[in-house]
Amino acid sequence: MACLDTSVLLDLAGRGGARGVRQAMAKLRMLVAQGEGLVTTRISVAELYVGVWRSHDPPLERKRVEVILEGLDILDFDQRAADLFGQITAHLQQIGRPIGDLDVMIAAISLVNGHLLVTGNASIFCKSRSSSSRPIDLWYAALDG
Repeated sequence: MACLDTSVLLDLAGRGGARGVRQAMAKLRMLVAQGEGLVTTRISVAELYVGVWRSHDPPLERKRVEVILEGLDILDFDQRAADLFGQITAHLQQIGRPIGDLDVMIAAISLVNGHLLVTGNASIFCKSRSSSSRPIDLWYAALDG
């Protein structure tokens, strides 16, 4: 399975312009052709709803979000993900490379479910990698354009 993070979902919605839509669609076609199912996280859904409520036309934006999410399974933040979130965040703080909590939550959910994390924010996740044997070395996976 491939877990789509918020950046990919926003590209699908056209927030990255026509080029972003083309790149995101090409990635999804490739993943589906490889037999990957597509999922996202409740965290990414929540981030999309921030956009709904910040938009000039919330009902229209809500419909766009519903279209994007149609057919995607949504993974929740459970106890296993919470534990891994704590482990990853503590490690990143120890090595002086913290990233946003929501990004770590999305990654933790994807990792505990054994899914590939697909993101347009590879730079956020790349800066968090280290040479240690901690889980942070194992959880990053992204497809770049």
